[in-house]
Amino acid sequence: MGYIFKCFVLIIFLCSFCFGRSDNLFTKSELTYIDKNPVIKIAMLNNFEPFSYEFRNKHKGFSLDILKRVEEISGLRFNIQTSRWADALSSFKEKEVDLISDISYTDERSKYAIYTSPYYEIPTFIFGLKSNLEYKDNKSLIGKTVAVSRSTFYINQLKKLGIKVLELDTSFEKAQAVITGKADYFLASYTTGQKAISDNTFYTLKVHGEFTTIKKEDLRFAAHKDNVILRDIIEKSLDKIEREELSYLAKKWINNRFDNQISFTDEELSFIKANPIIKYSEVDWKPLSIIEDNKMKGIMGEYLDFVAKRTGLNFEFVPSKSWPHVLQQFKEGKIDLVPGVGSSPQERELGLSSIRYAKYPLVIITDDRYTYLDNLFDLKDAVVAVPKSYTSYNLIVKNYPNIKLLVTEDIPEALIAVENGKADAFVGHIATSLYHISELHLNNLKVAGTTGFDIEHHYLIQKDMPLLLSIVNKAFNSITLEERKDINANWIQTTVVEEKTDYKLVFLVFFIFIIIIAVFIYRQNILKKYNQRLKDSYSDMQSIMNSTMEAILITENRKCIEVNDSAVKLFGYSSKEEMIGQDLLNFISKNNRNLVKKKIKSTVKDPYELEILTENRTNIKALGKGVNLRLSGKDVRISSIIDITDIKNKEKLLIEQSKMAALGEMIGHIAHQWRQPLSVITVITTSWEVYDELGIFDKEKVLEEGKLILSNAKYLSQTIDDFRHFIKGENSSSEFNIKDLVDNLIRLLSPSIHNEQITLVLENNIDRQLLGGQNNILQALINVVNNSIDALRQKQEDKLIVLEVKENKNKRIQIIIKDNGGGISEKIINKVFEPYFTTKHQSQGTGLGLYMTYSILEKANASIEAKNCKFIHNQKEYKGVMFTITF
Repeated sequence: MGYIFKCFVLIIFLCSFCFGRSDNLFTKSELTYIDKNPVIKIAMLNNFEPFSYEFRNKHKGFSLDILKRVEEISGLRFNIQTSRWADALSSFKEKEVDLISDISYTDERSKYAIYTSPYYEIPTFIFGLKSNLEYKDNKSLIGKTVAVSRSTFYINQLKKLGIKVLELDTSFEKAQAVITGKADYFLASYTTGQKAISDNTFYTLKVHGEFTTIKKEDLRFAAHKDNVILRDIIEKSLDKIEREELSYLAKKWINNRFDNQISFTDEELSFIKANPIIKYSEVDWKPLSIIEDNKMKGIMGEYLDFVAKRTGLNFEFVPSKSWPHVLQQFKEGKIDLVPGVGSSPQERELGLSSIRYAKYPLVIITDDRYTYLDNLFDLKDAVVAVPKSYTSYNLIVKNYPNIKLLVTEDIPEALIAVENGKADAFVGHIATSLYHISELHLNNLKVAGTTGFDIEHHYLIQKDMPLLLSIVNKAFNSITLEERKDINANWIQTTVVEEKTDYKLVFLVFFIFIIIIAVFIYRQNILKKYNQRLKDSYSDMQSIMNSTMEAILITENRKCIEVNDSAVKLFGYSSKEEMIGQDLLNFISKNNRNLVKKKIKSTVKDPYELEILTENRTNIKALGKGVNLRLSGKDVRISSIIDITDIKNKEKLLIEQSKMAALGEMIGHIAHQWRQPLSVITVITTSWEVYDELGIFDKEKVLEEGKLILSNAKYLSQTIDDFRHFIKGENSSSEFNIKDLVDNLIRLLSPSIHNEQITLVLENNIDRQLLGGQNNILQALINVVNNSIDALRQKQEDKLIVLEVKENKNKRIQIIIKDNGGGISEKIINKVFEPYFTTKHQSQGTGLGLYMTYSILEKANASIEAKNCKFIHNQKEYKGVMFTITF
């Protein structure tokens, strides 16, 4: 039982080793940062296929898979916020996120960003019409209009080259610009450009060639310049990802129509044409290199065949007597390339070193005396057989001087020594070790553990052949993970038959396997039921949302994640998919975007007026309301919007109708009031004729009567001016003087007041400027005074209206209008500002006057209230209603 327990602990340890964070990769300060910042906000793209994009509201792509590996390696967790490039870059610059992906290096961006190494480089291609015969090479773009992605890194470089730039948001728009003649060419990655052509049936377009004048689009992660430690954590995590895995991910996401063909530059193609034969040399190192018939086979041979097929180069073998002889021939320039150098500085400084094309661990080979060896320290009391001057020999001598060595001439001799018991273990390259165990039928030997050291394989290339280095590197990058696995499978037997079987361990593994399967099946059943309930709930929610007349938008970090049918119709889009993924502010007019930002941050749930922006860039007046909620662990905002264009038009008409009704009533009273000054003018002018006929024309008397005519004429002219200003519209944000406002009010309403034999008492010592538009406020006051006049019509005598202007304790201006009309019933006084509510007969009132007053004052940031009151004037008490307007 103790043995089983040890095995179980070993399994737990291995699991934690495989899946846990690589703590030995990071410094103490980096580990502290990870623990204190478990969630990192990162901006990624939602339309950069195949690197980072959204399809059916699901985030996918090559860059996302890279980020997931960074998560596994570092222990960080990422809160991903997707948007278009311009929005993503803006959110990063404003420090709304900590990281940004898919960013290319520029000097301008380096002012605020600090970069990782590139994890992928994308060549840029030139797309144009098939009928375009002018294109010869990159220089053909000079003087032409070229469509590019908005804010892309090479815009300034294009302009310096004399190329006219048209910035657009999507590849579809760029391709369409060429189709419609707005641009001569467009630039994009091969995959993105071809997708735009095929998805939109733009089959009159084609690829003209690679745009090599600019650097390749280097995809990187970037952190803020003051956050170097985060950049270092990401950099180390990226470096930990194996090149084979990067190659596999690239093959998975980046579909090249040429199927493994490589895009070479003009210079590289010229080199291949001028150098059809490349000479190389190697020695027997089975199964890595097997020299037969003046040709290299084995693992290195197959990699060389891949390079030949992918590049068109031909390789010629030059024999060598030994490994030092290989290096000597390279130094003398007799060969161009050595396909099997490692990572030692002595070898790599001889020439140009390619990227790593293969990596293998140094392993420990033992018989069944050892179950598992964690590292070479476990062999401190053992005898280890190694061939002299091999990598494993040099490693042990340098790093483990206390290990006892049995030095042999070659690998077979060392392995046979372990088989015969002369040595306890052998340390060597996994490929050569397994190959010779299989060839020699050493069935008692097995891989018991790893040393923690790896052997990397590179090509060594002459220093005067940098183009050959670039060609070889491209060929290595084109080899997929599956192709690499096939190469290893052809030459390495990864299983060794053992005579003894540990049935206790087999039973333990089988028992754990059964438990895992049972738990998995149970979990799948639970998940299936839960998913069905989720689908039903989602369907119900969709039905509820689509049954409302309001447009409903659900957003997360301002990104639209769901909309209803009414929203699609209101904003003029063809489908929900066109709206989902966009920033909420894309649907708001520019003048109202700051307002909406404030509303999103606040907790106020009251509705507010705004202007929305439709798909065809039309502004519509709307009423909006939003609420912030936390649903399924996410912070979302649910916004409802309704079109109020018709309401606004009707409201404007009602205001005009109310104004005209007030004007009509005032004109009637003014016409009556004008009779007196007109009569005075008529009598005086008639008397002048009589004076003349009788010969008693008195000049002084005529001048005196002329002044009286002038005074009455000015009165009539002032009345006309008052009406003209009242009718004329104005800016609602203009300033006016409170004294001028009251004077205009009295002049306009004096005829109506005098006609009804009402006494007007004015109390005003305030002379201040206010904001809101005098004519609109004037109309509101006329409605209030007219309401008092109507209330006093039934009284026979002692009619009184008091108009008082004062400052309250908060230094705000108040206009108080009160009458002695007896007041309004307390049951209905709170309804007087509601539309169509009136205490008069239907033939005498519409019920819109006080409603329009309330609306006008509300827009002017003023308020009005009505209440019954008692007041004293000339030592007499009166009862009526009092309206208080506060600015």
